[in-house]
Amino acid sequence: MGWKISLIIITNPSTISHKELLTGLGLKRFSETGSGSIEEASTISNKKTYIGDYKGQLVIHDWTIPEKIILQNNTPEEKFLASRFPNSEIAVMELVSTINFWGYKILKDGKVLRHRAGDADKGTYFDLGDPLEEEKPLLAQSYINEEGERMYRMEDMPGEEFNEDQVGENFVFEIGRRYLGRQLDMADDFLWETPLTEYSKKPWWKLA
Repeated sequence: MGWKISLIIITNPSTISHKELLTGLGLKRFSETGSGSIEEASTISNKKTYIGDYKGQLVIHDWTIPEKIILQNNTPEEKFLASRFPNSEIAVMELVSTINFWGYKILKDGKVLRHRAGDADKGTYFDLGDPLEEEKPLLAQSYINEEGERMYRMEDMPGEEFNEDQVGENFVFEIGRRYLGRQLDMADDFLWETPLTEYSKKPWWKLA
């Protein structure tokens, strides 16, 4: 199964209304249209924004905002989150494993703590900051080849080698452990049971 997910998780969040949050993230016209789970929100054709809470952490699922923050630096959305939640760790994660796109950016104290991303076409194009504890077991299974590329020999698949884009999914799963207490793909309660409020963009002719 190809994994598709696009998340922001904010630890120790200060109180904020959904309206203020959505407006700060650049969504100027929206309306509450229902509810759903992370699993339902992660359908890649889903153009809606979801907001909820998981064990005291603020959770946002959206298919535009996380990608923008990961692929660019100092976007208005990133600046808003860093300034609005100065005492939080902010994790931005996205995974579309059908094209081997993976990425995460983690902000702490208003600064980028870790930033990594890549895909099958371009390889790894962001790798900033010191490795996190959750990354180290995977990185320990890697080496740099003669072309300067990081390759992986996975313990559970001896005799095979993998490019970094082929294990990007594993890294995103492990980063999830930092906030969920277990790998993202194994956090069934998070994926299926986290209550999220659904918001849809309101067409300009329905502003009244």
